[in-house]
Amino acid sequence: MTMPTRLPALLALAAAVLWFSTTDTDAHAAYESSSPAFAEVLDKSPSEISIRFTQELFRREGGNELWVESARGGDISQYLLPIVISNEDRHVMRAELDFELRPGRYLVSWVNLSAEDGDTDSGSIPFYVATEPTMSEIEVDRTMAQELLIIYPGDEPEEPEAVETVAPLTPAVVRADQSDDASLGAGPIIWLAAGGLAALFVVGAMGVRLGSRRRHDP
Repeated sequence: MTMPTRLPALLALAAAVLWFSTTDTDAHAAYESSSPAFAEVLDKSPSEISIRFTQELFRREGGNELWVESARGGDISQYLLPIVISNEDRHVMRAELDFELRPGRYLVSWVNLSAEDGDTDSGSIPFYVATEPTMSEIEVDRTMAQELLIIYPGDEPEEPEAVETVAPLTPAVVRADQSDDASLGAGPIIWLAAGGLAALFVVGAMGVRLGSRRRHDP
């Protein structure tokens, strides 16, 4: 097979590889944000659990599930009201919580069905009620964040500090002090005096020459 005949086959192969790689990357409704947020510490029990995904969800019975568990091992999903996926924003799955959660760590888990490609996805996020996470819980939460391909809160890279630009120095121009006195300085007076003397000398010389000429004239 010559190069001109092989070129269309190579282009078709490259297009197929690109399509499959794009499909594998985006083939699910991934976690985007939630309320409570990932690893958020709440002052009191939330009244609703909501999760936003990167794709719209398929509103099919049994296709989307949501449940809440206590870190102490108790399943409190029976206190969640039915899941709601509104037509106004089908990226969001929400359910009201008809129960007052006690202080502690909780996990929100889900299974969803994408309306864009028909793929399913699942995951879990932690949150805390009236208690701070321990160091071991923070490490577990960091691992969960990596699994969801998100950044653990507070681990965001610091923005580089703005470098203060210094304006270039302009050469200072030293000006002579200007006096309000209009009198001439010593320099101009000396030059004026010298000029006057020179003028007198010239006039005197011319007078001597004229006198001598008159004496010699017949």
